[in-house]
Amino acid sequence: MSLTYWLWLPNKLFTTSNSTVLLDANNELLAAQIAADGQWRFPQGDSIPVKFAKCITVFEDEYFYSHPGINPISILKSIKRNFGSGKIKSGGSTITMQIARMMRNHQNRNYYQKIVEILLAVRIELSYKKSSILNLYCSNAPFGSNVVGLSAASWRYYGRSPEKLSWAESALLAVLPNSPSLIYPGKNHDALIKKRNRLLKKLSDKNIIDKSTYQLSVQEPLPNKPYPIPQLASHLLMNCIAEQGGSKIYHSTIIKSLQVQANDLLNKQVQNLSANQIHNACLIVAETQTGKVLAYVGNSSSSKNEHENYVDIIKSPRSTGSILKPFLYAFMLNENKILPASFLEDVPTQIGSYGPKNFNLTYDGLVPANKAIARSLNVPAIKMLQDYSAVKFHYRLKQLGFKTFNKPTSHYGLSLILGGGEATLWDIASAYSSMGRALKNYSNTRNKYSSNNYRSLHYLNVKNRDNNAATQNTDLLNASSLWYTFSAMTELLRPQDYIGWMQFLSKNKIAWKTGTSFGFRDAWAVGLNSKYTVAVWVGNADGEGRPELTGTAAAAPLLFSVFNILPNKIWFNKPTSDVEKITVCKQSGFKASEICNDVEIKYFQKGCNKTKQCPYHKLIHLDETETYRVNSNCYSIDKMKHVPWFVVSPTQEYFFKQHSLFYKPLPNYLPECYNDKSLHQLDIIYPREGFKIYVPIDQSGARSKCIFKATHKINGVTLFWHLDGNYIGSTQKFHQLSILPDKGNHLLEITDDFGESVKCKFEVIDK
Repeated sequence: MSLTYWLWLPNKLFTTSNSTVLLDANNELLAAQIAADGQWRFPQGDSIPVKFAKCITVFEDEYFYSHPGINPISILKSIKRNFGSGKIKSGGSTITMQIARMMRNHQNRNYYQKIVEILLAVRIELSYKKSSILNLYCSNAPFGSNVVGLSAASWRYYGRSPEKLSWAESALLAVLPNSPSLIYPGKNHDALIKKRNRLLKKLSDKNIIDKSTYQLSVQEPLPNKPYPIPQLASHLLMNCIAEQGGSKIYHSTIIKSLQVQANDLLNKQVQNLSANQIHNACLIVAETQTGKVLAYVGNSSSSKNEHENYVDIIKSPRSTGSILKPFLYAFMLNENKILPASFLEDVPTQIGSYGPKNFNLTYDGLVPANKAIARSLNVPAIKMLQDYSAVKFHYRLKQLGFKTFNKPTSHYGLSLILGGGEATLWDIASAYSSMGRALKNYSNTRNKYSSNNYRSLHYLNVKNRDNNAATQNTDLLNASSLWYTFSAMTELLRPQDYIGWMQFLSKNKIAWKTGTSFGFRDAWAVGLNSKYTVAVWVGNADGEGRPELTGTAAAAPLLFSVFNILPNKIWFNKPTSDVEKITVCKQSGFKASEICNDVEIKYFQKGCNKTKQCPYHKLIHLDETETYRVNSNCYSIDKMKHVPWFVVSPTQEYFFKQHSLFYKPLPNYLPECYNDKSLHQLDIIYPREGFKIYVPIDQSGARSKCIFKATHKINGVTLFWHLDGNYIGSTQKFHQLSILPDKGNHLLEITDDFGESVKCKFEVIDK
């Protein structure tokens, strides 16, 4: 019998489902999901606040801490009151007996059930401490309507946690479980306030509260109606449930005040963009050093969810646009393929069937790599990826933590760097934060790197998550490569329509990058300094593109708005132990060759002396007057002057001379030297080899003409144009022709006065 009694108590007294609760770093409520049975029932906490513990024991069970689960005197009094009534009106139940009743789903009141409750109460007292018993009661007692438990009641009726309740508020909640269906805030106001005040008087009489506290407490008003449960991070709550299940309390790294501000800023930006039918946005704010997420806004808010606002876009793969370019630049520096300002080619380009274009449809001919990153130029990025290898870059992205690039490299090709693949804002923010962490953790004094720098962000508080004590000699990216990458990212032009950025620049230096996907479907912006990493996406959840939906116009203003509410922090420390001295060509940005005539000594990433020498400076041969170029076929070698000269291809020159102040075209050859067949002075600008050309229909319904362009290094030369072997015209000075080619494959050939000829094959398509 004794064994049966001992085994009678289940391991878990309450098996009902709980709400899922998300708390911030300071245990403030961020969001909650109602329990499966439609009750607001928060999971049991660690303890009960002192004020409420005093109130509930004085009101419900004065001898709670001294009785063994039952109070014989109270039971005898209740039997006397119930005698002759035929049913139990007053049960004399202790808090422990009420737990026994609740765990048995409130069986009908009769003497048999009361005996069962008494036996269970004693059994509970044998297994649980008094503090645990009180916690069980407070976590499962009904508080009116669909509110169960102290925590849920505190948030529903007062909009804050139980620890922050006053004596009057604690007393009010303490009287609710006595008759929760009859008296609760918003119902039977007068009876409720009398009940509360009687308890306060009792607390005063027992010297639990002083007279002044009592007098002030009875004057406190009652709440008129329940507060809505906060839903400040509902998307993050859904993530927690999906990853680890419901009916739990999740302690997050979020800072509630920052989450509120981030929500407001994001919704304000979406409201501004809604006139252009742009309805969704998301953002992350994280600590660069630790990877802790401080704000997580998964989507814009909408009471009707009419724009798929329930979708957590932070975890949704979207086309990356240009947001990956700094990663490629960093790896190129890291492997000493370029110096920070090495020239990259920027001319119309066709690679197989792929014809990348710059966003503004213009070209520089040649552009420093750091300026190409700052201006987010597409063609130089493609040239870098060609040099680096798409296969290797694809592998590096996975090392950085990107999980969505799971198809073979051939699926993405070179378009990988321009948005040919999809990534999540979560992975993008994690990768940039990892880079910032790696630079911040680098030790200049020891020339060492911390371990475990490259990892995902996290939003749940887990002890001992960070483990950077171990040091190592190398890392995925060296510190100087990161430093020069972030330096390039500080030079981006700020969004002109964001009036606060000038003020921001004077306060806070950040490395930042924007991205815009093809078809204006996704606008990205990410920025970081030594303290914070912020990542933003703006667009439409259904993928609809909109004009002006660009990273600069739509996402960057929100990025800067968020940084403006963050505390000001200093910039990263320069990794002085991870650089070395190099002589650089001031014109090309490459390591200076022996014939570079304008050089400077700089410090760049360690290993930079392994980079290739300047390919643009070449010795040219001039006559005695240094006016004309000559060669050995037409001029005496003894009389030649050998001069270093910055030499580029005709196509590069065509664009470069429009932007460069230092560029000097090559001198013309002496007339008798023009018969040198090795000269390369003529080139076709458009179309390039392999181009596929679509000829649109104009407003009249006729097919538009194509403008074909060529360039020659000698001014005034005559060019003769042939299409598919047929002469179609000649040009002087301005080498352009309007042509209407038929659908299909064609061969364009151009010849100059001196017999130099160039050809290119292209195709005209009808759609």
